[in-house]
Amino acid sequence: MQKLNLEQSLVDEKIISDEQLRMVKLEQQRSSATLVQALRRLNFIAEDNLINFLSAKLNLPKFSLTDFNSEEDLANLFPSEFLWKEKVIPLFKNRDELAVGMLDPLDLSMLEELRFRTGMFIKPHLVKEEELNAALTRFSDRRKSREKLTAQPEGLSGGQQQAVDDGVKPSVVEAVNLLLLQALRVNASDVHIEPHKDKMRLRLRVDGVLAEISPPEREVYNAFVSRIKIMSNMDIAEKRIPQDGRFNVELEDTALDVRVSVIPTIQGESVVLRLLKQSKKILTLQQIGISEENLKIYLRLVYKPSGILLVTGPTGSGKTTTLYATLSMLKTVERNIITIEDPVEYQLDFCRQIQVNPKVNLTFAAGLRSILRHDPDIIMVGEIRDLETATIAIQSALTGHLVISTLHTNDAVSAITRLVDMGIEPFLIASCLNGAVAQRLVRVLCPKCKKLTKEIKLKIEYPGLSDANYELIKAKGVYQPQGCQACLNTGYSGRLAVFEIMEMNPEVGRQTVEKVSSDTIARYCRQQGMKFLYDDGWQKVIDGVTCPQELVRVLGVI
Repeated sequence: MQKLNLEQSLVDEKIISDEQLRMVKLEQQRSSATLVQALRRLNFIAEDNLINFLSAKLNLPKFSLTDFNSEEDLANLFPSEFLWKEKVIPLFKNRDELAVGMLDPLDLSMLEELRFRTGMFIKPHLVKEEELNAALTRFSDRRKSREKLTAQPEGLSGGQQQAVDDGVKPSVVEAVNLLLLQALRVNASDVHIEPHKDKMRLRLRVDGVLAEISPPEREVYNAFVSRIKIMSNMDIAEKRIPQDGRFNVELEDTALDVRVSVIPTIQGESVVLRLLKQSKKILTLQQIGISEENLKIYLRLVYKPSGILLVTGPTGSGKTTTLYATLSMLKTVERNIITIEDPVEYQLDFCRQIQVNPKVNLTFAAGLRSILRHDPDIIMVGEIRDLETATIAIQSALTGHLVISTLHTNDAVSAITRLVDMGIEPFLIASCLNGAVAQRLVRVLCPKCKKLTKEIKLKIEYPGLSDANYELIKAKGVYQPQGCQACLNTGYSGRLAVFEIMEMNPEVGRQTVEKVSSDTIARYCRQQGMKFLYDDGWQKVIDGVTCPQELVRVLGVI
């Protein structure tokens, strides 16, 4: 609509003729250009007149770049190649808003790219092309001079500075630093660096969903990977086997622990970086998303003096975060808490943490045996992976310790079946299992742009929705994602967990000993009022926290 209004205004104000507008539209179709790009290419309007027209119609400020030098702290926001290619330049920053000089404020994809790269709101300013080119030249000259003066990679500090390999150019070092900075600003959890035949692909996982960003040229890929290997203390010459490493960096006063995994593929080495903020605070169970009803059940399970509690779900479903929140709630001077993890994701000052190290035979099972001789009250096992670890965890629970751990199953009831499949005797499970929790992470609707709608689908298209909740949603409506600058046009901002909690009772224990199927146990738990994942999820939909399609994306169709 805005584009049509601008086109009509150009003709109505006799800035261009009808015939010239037709030629502009043909140019847009031919080259997929925006209205402003087509007008500039065809040179139908003097630049001053075009800037004045856009400023008046779009209510955008004009900015003179004569003798302008960008602020020092903005120098590292973008690579020089990116600024030259896209014809933009950072002007100044005001809190979370970045003023950017650009030729085409109608290029919405570029505005989104700038927002994604910086994590800030973008305020376009109209500039002249000749002045922009001169400012970018000064910008590049200053950067080259600074690179000659500095011996260390910019943006990195602390004891983890790595020597730059002779084969890694400063521009590649800068590109890696900027990639980490960009990931930090959009709160990405993972960075994927992938080789393809004719290009290099970069993707960031934000709120559990991967999004692609503009990569460097394919030619620098090997140097890019070598730089990351150097920082991670890996063998840069070894490209035939997987390698794992880690490094610490400090960016914008934020300490990051970066875990690196490199695997060989037929296209080249693929790299994934897991980013963990060292200063990140441990969330409470309420902040994670547990409802009041589920919280009461959960507290009954964790405040038992002994037994085992299992948190289940696939990789990346927030199980470890739940365990940390639980330990934070249980910490007292009277309790000795010890954990064994692989890896230790966050350092806790109220307990002793052990890092698994298979190279010296420090496995979960071996570490767990040692923990039992260290007079613990509460033991956290990062994951129960095998029969040996499960057996020791069960024995620990039977001898008066509270053990909390994670297990890979799809739902809470299946935790019983999984332990039996591992080889644990059913009567032992019935004796010491306090309960099991299953969880998933769903994206939270952006509070600034979510929109209430009453266009409700047929109930058959909504899995796991009770008749009562369906009638409530029909009357009340549901919120849907829209997209704005605050949420990077995704419609979502952050994530919360949906839970189901199975509490072990005498009847579930009897069914466990009799080795009945998990479906039978689940039906009994439903009759007793247990809320399943979809029940908790639909309550969050009703509360306006998330939307139906996000629930189906995460939980699937049942």
